[in-house]
Amino acid sequence: MSLGTPVEVVDPATNEVYYLVSAEQFQKISTILSGDIDPRDAYPFIDKVMADDDVDDPWLESYQ
Repeated sequence: MSLGTPVEVVDPATNEVYYLVSAEQFQKISTILSGDIDPRDAYPFIDKVMADDDVDDPWLESYQ
């Protein structure tokens, strides 16, 4: 398990699985789930994914 990875905990009485996350992770998750996120916050991530994908695209110039 790496630093920042949620910890899985199993309730022995019910076998219900729970995850322990840091307060920072919880805030990020709750913001996303509440719908209070600005889509522009995702732009850097989208740009990275697109750039990684575009590297091996032989047809890229024809799309632009």
